[in-house]
Amino acid sequence: MNTVILNSRNFRDNAVIQKLYAFSKMHKVELYLVGGSVRDLLLNRSVSDFDFTLKSETIQFAKSFAKSINASFVPLEEQPPTARVIVKTQQPTQTELCLDFTQFRANTLIEDLCLRDLTINAIAIPLESVMETDHPEIIDPCNGINDLDKRQLLFPSEQVIINDPLRLMRIFRFSTQLDFHIPQNSFKLVQKHSDLLPNVSQERVRDELFKLLKNKKSNYYLQLMSKADLLSKVIPNLKNRLDNWSSLERFEKKPIPESLSEYRAEIDAYLNEELGLLANRYTLIKLCLLNPGNTVEIGKRLRLSRKAVKFLKCITIEYPQLSDEVLTKKQIITFLRNTSSEWWGVLLLSVAILPISAEVLKQIADTYFQHLLPILEQGKLISGEDLIRKFKLKEGKEIGVLLKQIEEMQHHGEIQTRAEAFIAVEKLIQKENESI
Repeated sequence: MNTVILNSRNFRDNAVIQKLYAFSKMHKVELYLVGGSVRDLLLNRSVSDFDFTLKSETIQFAKSFAKSINASFVPLEEQPPTARVIVKTQQPTQTELCLDFTQFRANTLIEDLCLRDLTINAIAIPLESVMETDHPEIIDPCNGINDLDKRQLLFPSEQVIINDPLRLMRIFRFSTQLDFHIPQNSFKLVQKHSDLLPNVSQERVRDELFKLLKNKKSNYYLQLMSKADLLSKVIPNLKNRLDNWSSLERFEKKPIPESLSEYRAEIDAYLNEELGLLANRYTLIKLCLLNPGNTVEIGKRLRLSRKAVKFLKCITIEYPQLSDEVLTKKQIITFLRNTSSEWWGVLLLSVAILPISAEVLKQIADTYFQHLLPILEQGKLISGEDLIRKFKLKEGKEIGVLLKQIEEMQHHGEIQTRAEAFIAVEKLIQKENESI
């Protein structure tokens, strides 16, 4: 056990934490702050959610505490018993504070800490100690504080990997998030046990992968995973080629090319839209770049949402990538119409793979916002009922063909009003009659 200086004033001043401390004292329950909460406090990182552990009656304790402060209670796991208390706060806008309570995984706290994923996450602080003093007691059986100082990631033991092989991936994710290095002995353990990863559910593997992909420097750590023969367990038949890594690195360094900077707000909103748990277009494009040509199958294997798989299919199969050739305005409009709402995705994927000129990129974006978007907002100029009423046509294929032709002319700027649309229909009907 160690005593260190901990900047815990914000933690102690938190009204919810004060209520929790009072509640635990009243019920004579020893609570320990653990895991990432302690790690981030020691690193002076912001902490928005807190993890606690206690010896027994975890579910009942969390449920009773939630009721006492009129908060939400959510049971999470049966083994070990784990529950979450969600508190809505006003600081200054409404936010959610999550408190997770987990029962010891072993008979004692020390044994519990030694079963955790990494030494830096195997540190605990008694809640009473952190609330009562500026020099709280630090319980550190795995020497995690030393590893925090050295900014390195170590497993508490080889057994923790065998207990949960997902930790093989978690070490890379924490390395990405914290910018900590993975020592050679940790790397060798990953190599040694990489064959255990397929025993983990695809949902858990997926979530860990996308947490890593969300980071702007995931390329380096994915390559480390590949060297450890771990990435191939996540993505079978991985095409581990240099050009794939180069494309991914290019996208991470500059997902939005300079020539499109005026549309940054629109592109950011597009890339960050969630298409499933942890999966947005930014992470999905990176998945495409990581292993092009097999992405839809990977998406299904990882059990991504239907929206996510549909997006992968759109930008890799349904819509061909652009090349660096000069496009006419008509070709650009055709591209934008064919790719519909996913044209940004096709464009950004293409420019990460190929050196498309700034002029071509800007021309495509300008054409959408200055030409096509106003037309889409205007809507269709005429309907099938208009054609039936004005030209005495009968319902059938002819109406559909005419409407498609009018829509084509509208999108290419050949007609702009209802009156022009009716004139165009009249000419099309006349031309058809003359050909008969």
